[in-house]
Amino acid sequence: MLCRLNASEAIRREGLQKGAGGGWCTYAISPGSAREGSHLKMVGRIALDPGAAVGGHPHEVDEEVYVVLSGVGVYLDGDTEYEVGPGDVTVTFRGERHGLRNTGTEPLVFLAFIAG
Repeated sequence: MLCRLNASEAIRREGLQKGAGGGWCTYAISPGSAREGSHLKMVGRIALDPGAAVGGHPHEVDEEVYVVLSGVGVYLDGDTEYEVGPGDVTVTFRGERHGLRNTGTEPLVFLAFIAG
């Protein structure tokens, strides 16, 4: 499967995981459209608006990876916050909680992968 995210339509989403603000999401695998039998549940690029956040949320039955492409923000790993920027990779394992907030003046762009 090949997906050209640059040629795909971005979808505006507000309140990601009940976080403030919103952003533009472009999906290779959109939520709820995963292939039967695949461990991949979602693959996408998210451009989080300045000041917006993916609200803190648990991963009870799956895991998620973020790869920061551009922008700056704060990653919530359980109860600990870390500054993140281009090239950083975050991993949230099953049973853990995470979130992400854009603290910059430009969109915080990252790839997100959910598998379970």
